[in-house]
Amino acid sequence: MRMKRFLRRAAPLALAAALLLAGCQNEIPAPTSSEEERLLVGFSMATLKEDRWLRDRDIFSAKAKQEGIDVLITNANNDADRQYEQVADMVEQGVDVLVIAPHDCDNSARCVGLAKRAGIPVISYDRLVKNADVDVYISFDNYKVGELQGKAILEAVPEGGYILLNGSEDDSNSQMYHQGCMDQLQPAIDAGQIQIVGETWVQDWRRETAFAFTSDVLRDKGDRVNAVIAANDSLAWAAIDALSEAQRMDQVKVVGHDADLAACQRIVVGTQLMTVYKPIPDLVDKTIEACKLLAEGKEIDGEKTIDDGTYQVPYWMIDVIAVTKENIDDTVIKDGFHLKEDVYRQGE
Repeated sequence: MRMKRFLRRAAPLALAAALLLAGCQNEIPAPTSSEEERLLVGFSMATLKEDRWLRDRDIFSAKAKQEGIDVLITNANNDADRQYEQVADMVEQGVDVLVIAPHDCDNSARCVGLAKRAGIPVISYDRLVKNADVDVYISFDNYKVGELQGKAILEAVPEGGYILLNGSEDDSNSQMYHQGCMDQLQPAIDAGQIQIVGETWVQDWRRETAFAFTSDVLRDKGDRVNAVIAANDSLAWAAIDALSEAQRMDQVKVVGHDADLAACQRIVVGTQLMTVYKPIPDLVDKTIEACKLLAEGKEIDGEKTIDDGTYQVPYWMIDVIAVTKENIDDTVIKDGFHLKEDVYRQGE
């Protein structure tokens, strides 16, 4: 595919050079092909609404530039049809590799199929495209994300009522977070120590939906709510807003994940118990590495695989870290993920 793209772009330049050389022998050098040989990667993103995804975009763009890779980046704004159209445009432009963070894990199989029919390898970035046989899935240990949340909340609130704000059902990671969390909670549920007083799956990860649901549960069962497990920090923010409005913030512990700046600020002032740090630079580094291998026509191998519903695909898994008030300086701040002065700004 890379050679085809090079030849398609280089042909008009070669013709122009030949004409010029015919009229001015040895006076005008032929154009070099260095620019034409640069790897072109299409990065199809589902959304840029959360702080986390803005960080992915910026880190990916910077790392690609550092590696001499050109990148086309699109934002589908949580619209599956729009994402398909954007991928189709990338295919038309002749990208060498498609990196896709799918909005809808099922619907996006058509994006993968479109690319593969054009001979373009596909990397499923952070979220898995179902039933599509992508070349590699590069993400975090998403089961562990839920596992860490479950452990933290059980330690802080070993008894009482829990609200579960699960992620969007069309995001494959949501199921993994949920499974990891429930495997921690289930023994306490079975023993009658904790009760699930409210649970929902938040379509498109909409903060307003999470706020409305939490408010409704608090209105009906407020005195029974002791903990909230939110599938990401944006949903945790919604829950905390609802708790504040209901004047229950001091009585309820909340956990999230993504280590968003606002979440880290809430942790240091005590309104959020914990988050889970996913080192995005590591995710980007592995993705850039995979782009290079695939562009060279090499197959991706991995120690782990994941079932996409039809195929077993290579899974490059990156570890995650629980972040609390006690270790925030030694994790997200030490790594440079957030600046100390930004994290502690709300606590001044």
